[in-house]
Amino acid sequence: MMILSLFMTIWAKSLMSMNIRNLSKFFFFLILLLIPLLTWASLININTASLEELDKIPEVGPVIAGRIIDYRNTNGPFENIEEIKNVSGIGDVTFLKMKDYITVGNGAGSGNDSDEADEETETDEDDDSSVHTGDAGLSNYTAEESFKISAGRERLATVRTPIIFLASQNKGKSKREAKFVWSFGDGTKAIGTEVHHTYQFPGNYQVVLNGSLGKEEQAVARTTVLVTESKVKISDIDLAAGYVELTNTGDKEQNLSGWSLIAGEKRHVFPLDTIIGSRSAIKIPLGATSLAGVNINEIALTYPDGNKASSRGTVESDLEKITALEERLQNLKQQLAVLKTNGKTASVIAAAKDKGNLSEAKKVVVLAKEPSLIEKIKNVLFK
Repeated sequence: MMILSLFMTIWAKSLMSMNIRNLSKFFFFLILLLIPLLTWASLININTASLEELDKIPEVGPVIAGRIIDYRNTNGPFENIEEIKNVSGIGDVTFLKMKDYITVGNGAGSGNDSDEADEETETDEDDDSSVHTGDAGLSNYTAEESFKISAGRERLATVRTPIIFLASQNKGKSKREAKFVWSFGDGTKAIGTEVHHTYQFPGNYQVVLNGSLGKEEQAVARTTVLVTESKVKISDIDLAAGYVELTNTGDKEQNLSGWSLIAGEKRHVFPLDTIIGSRSAIKIPLGATSLAGVNINEIALTYPDGNKASSRGTVESDLEKITALEERLQNLKQQLAVLKTNGKTASVIAAAKDKGNLSEAKKVVVLAKEPSLIEKIKNVLFK
C-alpha cells in the first residue's frame, strides 16, 4: 500500500509538470506497460477454472472442458501449460491456438507475486488444497446427479432371433463413459454399451446390467425378456396373384427381423422390425422381393441362423385350393338339392290345398321333413 501511495504521488506531480505533448507520450508508454498486466489478468488458470470458464478458451467446448477437469482430478494439478496436451482432444495444433490464453497459476504470471497474495490464496474458501491422505477431490453431488444406468424396457423375443440391448447412463457430474457388463439370464454374458443376443429356448429371462465408472461408482439395472417359440408359417403361395402369405397362429406378435424367404438359390431377408401381429396374416408381394421372376416350386421360411421354420410348395398350395373348391362345390350341390326338394314339396302341398284335401297335404309335409332321432322316440312313446 505504501508503494502504491508513493507511485500515485509521483505520478500526480509528473502530470502537473508535463506539457500536452509529453503527457501524450506518457500515456502511450503507460498503456504499453499495462498490456502485459491486462493480458495476465485475462489468462484462465486451468488448475482452478470452472467448466464455464474453461469453455471460454479458444478451441475448448463443454466436452473438452469436462475432460480437462477429469484429468486434473485424476492426475493432480497441471505443472505447466504444455501438459494440457495430455487431455484427449487437445493436440499440437489446438494447443498453439489456446496457449496464449491459459496459465497454470505458478511462477511468473501466476498472480502470486507477493506473500500477501499467497496468504489470500491459502485462506480462500475455494482452495483445492487438502490434507487428506488420498488425492481424490471432495465429493459433492445430490441424489439427482448420482451415477445411474438403464437396461431398457421389457422385451418380447422369439427363439433364434437376435435382439439388441442398449445401455444408457446418467453421468451426473462425470463425463466418462461407463463400462457395462450384461448377464442375459441364460448363463451367457456380454460387455459393451450396445450388444446383440440370441436366445435358443423359450422362457422368461431376467437380464441384469452392471455399470461402473472406474472403482468410484457402480450401478445396476434390470429388465426382463419373454422368449417364445415361433408360430409363423407359410400359409399360402399364389404365383398368379404374386404373393406369399405368412400366418402367425400364436397369441404374441413376432418380429421377423433377419428372417428369410428362400426359393432355390434366391433369398429375401426381412428388414429390421418386420412385425406380424398375433393371430393374423400378412401377404408378402413377390415383386418387392429378390424372388421375383424366379421359377418357384417351393418357398422356405428360415430363422436368422438358417434353420427352417416353415416351407410350402406351389403344387401343395394348388392342391389345397382344388380340394377347397371341390368341398365348396359339394356344399353347393347339397344346397341345390335341398332347394329342389323344397320346391317340389311346396308344389304338392299347393295342389292338395287346391283340391281341399288337407290330410294329403299334411302327409306330404311329414314325408318332406325327415324327423330327428329324438322326434322318432317321441312319436313312439306318445303315439
